[in-house]
Amino acid sequence: MIRIEDFGEIVYGGAVTLTEWWDNKRIDEGKIGAKDVFKKASFYTYLGIGLAATLMSVFGWMRRYERWSEHVSHGFFYDLPRFAYGLTKALGTSGRRGSESSAVQEAKKILQERMSARALTQGSGIPIPTQRTYQPEMEQVGAF
Repeated sequence: MIRIEDFGEIVYGGAVTLTEWWDNKRIDEGKIGAKDVFKKASFYTYLGIGLAATLMSVFGWMRRYERWSEHVSHGFFYDLPRFAYGLTKALGTSGRRGSESSAVQEAKKILQERMSARALTQGSGIPIPTQRTYQPEMEQVGAF
């Protein structure tokens, strides 16, 4: 049976889920970036309400609302691993060593394409644009 105090936990979870959906919508529209953690409403909804309720429960503040804050703090602790994982993922500190940014991956891709193009043109007699001859400069100076 759902008690009236349980609605605090349900409303808190719904508010966090709704603001996370709104943040994802703003990211898709390009209004904020995926790594703009401090511009996300879900960040403040989760921490603001959950941390306040947890501190109220721990320190015994506002005993009148203890039934509500206790349930909301349970929701805060249940969602803490997902929040921490999402935060580390957004900030790029996922703990994977040797991970490369997309710019590095793109540079490696371009380099591999050029190296394969060079290997294809080596035996065909087609001049490679990266090779340079200094003959015109040497003729101007009079070295030859």
